[in-house]
Amino acid sequence: MQELFWRVKPDLIVETGIAHGGSLIFSASMLELIGGSGQVLGIDIDIRPHNRVEIEKHPLSKRISMIQGSSTDPEVVEKVYAFAKDKKEVLVILDSMHTHDHVAKELELYSPLVSSGSYLIVCDTIIEDMPENFFPDRPWGKGDNPKTAVWEFLKKTDRFIIDKEVENKLLITVVPDGYLRCIKD
Repeated sequence: MQELFWRVKPDLIVETGIAHGGSLIFSASMLELIGGSGQVLGIDIDIRPHNRVEIEKHPLSKRISMIQGSSTDPEVVEKVYAFAKDKKEVLVILDSMHTHDHVAKELELYSPLVSSGSYLIVCDTIIEDMPENFFPDRPWGKGDNPKTAVWEFLKKTDRFIIDKEVENKLLITVVPDGYLRCIKD
């Protein structure tokens, strides 16, 4: 991720799924190293008050904005597009609900934001490669996960390709087939 951020130098990183905020802080720290005025926009259906407090008091909070709501809710999507309006280099990370249908909807909604040469990173595609019933307490699993959504998405678009160079460099990843490089405007 660090190398991709350095390569792209995004004005905006959109992240669906905040949880405790670690990835928001990581992304903000990478943007701080790059310099400029890059921002991170996090979206989550439930931003817990104690997590919001910790994120907002972090020294890099000046680079972080958050929207509470479902990443697929039309009002939330409208807010994201308004936030991204004047950004030239946009990178998107999808890491919220890992069901096929949810990720497929996020891919449809957020892929237009990704600038040519940047990335749409779909997290936890490794779920498809895990043993059957590995996630018994979750609504996702083999055949119903981010990777199956990516495969379906790639059949419908010629804007993105799986960047095997990035994936092969990692050797071990939780994002197999999840680094999608935008190759067209």
